[in-house]
Amino acid sequence: MTTTVRRIGACTEPATVLIEGRSQIDGGLAYGRLEVQVHACDGHARTARAEWIFPPLTAFTAIAEPVAGRRCGDAVDAG
Repeated sequence: MTTTVRRIGACTEPATVLIEGRSQIDGGLAYGRLEVQVHACDGHARTARAEWIFPPLTAFTAIAEPVAGRRCGDAVDAG
């Protein structure tokens, strides 16, 4: 599996939230493969869920505590 790291936005505060973007399976009744992970600070957590994860992916808050070594806007695309 190849991963790509990219930046979203200009904020570089320490990340406190990890948002996962997952693909849909079974007609949208279940969620499949992890496609992207987006790290956000408290101030951008809502923005990350609503604007940084694009349909058809569904956003889930995976971790709501400090994420060691990550900054707000760090995005990791799964390949």
